[in-house]
Amino acid sequence: MDSACYDALGRLNLPRVNLISLEDFERGDGPLAHAKQNRSQIEYYFTCTPSLPLYILNHFAEPDSITYLDADLFFYADPRPVFDEIGDHSIAIVPHRFPSYLEDQERFGIYNVGWLTFRRDENGLTCLNWWRDRCNEWCYTRAEDGRSADQKYLDDWTTRFAKVIVIQHKGANLAPWNLANYQTHFSDGRVTVACPDCQRTHSTCRVDSGDCYATKSFCRQG
Repeated sequence: MDSACYDALGRLNLPRVNLISLEDFERGDGPLAHAKQNRSQIEYYFTCTPSLPLYILNHFAEPDSITYLDADLFFYADPRPVFDEIGDHSIAIVPHRFPSYLEDQERFGIYNVGWLTFRRDENGLTCLNWWRDRCNEWCYTRAEDGRSADQKYLDDWTTRFAKVIVIQHKGANLAPWNLANYQTHFSDGRVTVACPDCQRTHSTCRVDSGDCYATKSFCRQG
């Protein structure tokens, strides 16, 4: 989301990677430019979430579908089973899967903006455009009037839009806020999770490093 990142990735010369500069991304998007003037940096990042997949679908003809992934995801196995579950659905979302003692966290969203898949069809594009408009109107880091950042807008997608699937694969979106649903083990300096189909974790650090900022706040005390 800045020139330094763009330049660093350019020097890596990664295969099969198309870089998009922030200047190109923002060019000609008046509503997004207006929103940028009244948001913090992180709120602007959240505001951009639906605009990025829309930009790609509008500027690149090849993708039949697009999957948005948060930058702090780690993959430990082939995600193909998740895509198999999505099948021909137009929209795919993944729940937070909060344990019972964290259900109050659903005020920030039932679903997590960490994995989102949209098909290039009427349903997927209608959803993306609607979400983009809502985020441009209001996207702040607080829970207010049934909204919270870019995430709370997902709560009613299963009834608002057609062909929406809620991903059931337990390996999708294993994270600090739902670890209490599983058994964890520490051995040889590594933490493992007893989740037979886990393929992906959502974290801001290595799971075995002990320096996750989020872990403590999601742990049951006592």
